[in-house]
Amino acid sequence: MAARRLDRQGYAVVLVLLAITLLSVVGSAALIAAMGQLRAATTAGKVLKMRAGAAAEVEAALAGTRGYPAAQVGDSALELTRRPLAPGGWQRALDLRLSREFHLFLGEAAIANHVPARDGRLVWWMDPETRVAAHGAVVESSAIAVGAGARIASDSILDGRGGVQGCGQLPVLRRVFGGQPVPASASLPPPPRWGAGQDGPDFAELRLGWFGRTALRALADHPISAGASPPQASCTGCWAGLVFSEGSTVQTNAGAGVLLVHGNLSLAPGSSWTGLVLVSGDVALGATSVMRGFVRAGGTVTLHPGSLVDGSACAALRALEEARSLARPIRFPERSRLGPIAPGVE
Repeated sequence: MAARRLDRQGYAVVLVLLAITLLSVVGSAALIAAMGQLRAATTAGKVLKMRAGAAAEVEAALAGTRGYPAAQVGDSALELTRRPLAPGGWQRALDLRLSREFHLFLGEAAIANHVPARDGRLVWWMDPETRVAAHGAVVESSAIAVGAGARIASDSILDGRGGVQGCGQLPVLRRVFGGQPVPASASLPPPPRWGAGQDGPDFAELRLGWFGRTALRALADHPISAGASPPQASCTGCWAGLVFSEGSTVQTNAGAGVLLVHGNLSLAPGSSWTGLVLVSGDVALGATSVMRGFVRAGGTVTLHPGSLVDGSACAALRALEEARSLARPIRFPERSRLGPIAPGVE
């Protein structure tokens, strides 16, 4: 009897040991699996953080970039911003200039021991030289009426222009126009240089590249109401920046800058404007009034006796350069988002 009890106790001990062993194996496996899941979750969290950091850097660059780009076509990407990203990482935004006015904003973010994440977005960024080169004549309009003694002077871009301050852009203009005189007049260019094209009603009557009517109104340095006169230049060579009129207006003094009118524009006798003029409707120059630069109008441009349109690519270029509110990247629709970009893409 005693021997049987010892045998049963021995079996029990063996079973307990087996159970403990099995529990240890199961526990170890569970611990290993948990640690693996934790490592995977940590890695996934870091990847998501890097992707979010790359996307955020693109958006920050889009929102905060002011001034014309220093990046050049064919050059390496230009670093716009760089910030730390915990733990021990960084995030930055790059500008890769694909053409004169199209750029790829690249966001990058990295954490130690991980392949950097990338996100990208295509943007349009106005280039003053390209905008001036888009004009095929001093005056572009649906129709032109020139009164006795009035005239449109074609722009010989190789000559300076008296009365246009700081016209030191002759090398640029030679490159833009190939050294040839700009014709005095021409018909309106087709979309997308003018008119809506497939861009929708916001571009139907007034556009400047990818700036539609809504954007131009919002970015205006001097928004004026219908019937009001644009601001007068406070000094010789002063530029007003971007002036936008939501409705017909009358110019009664001497002004300079980029003048956009959603309606008709009239220059009172003896008044003047220097720079770039874009009008959705008609333009009328009163006697002895002067418009120096480039003009594009959706309707008829009428020059009353003694008035002058003095073609000046230099004035148009300077006006665009001085309109600093236009010096910013314009985001395309959401479908232009390129990210996340594969790590191997440079």
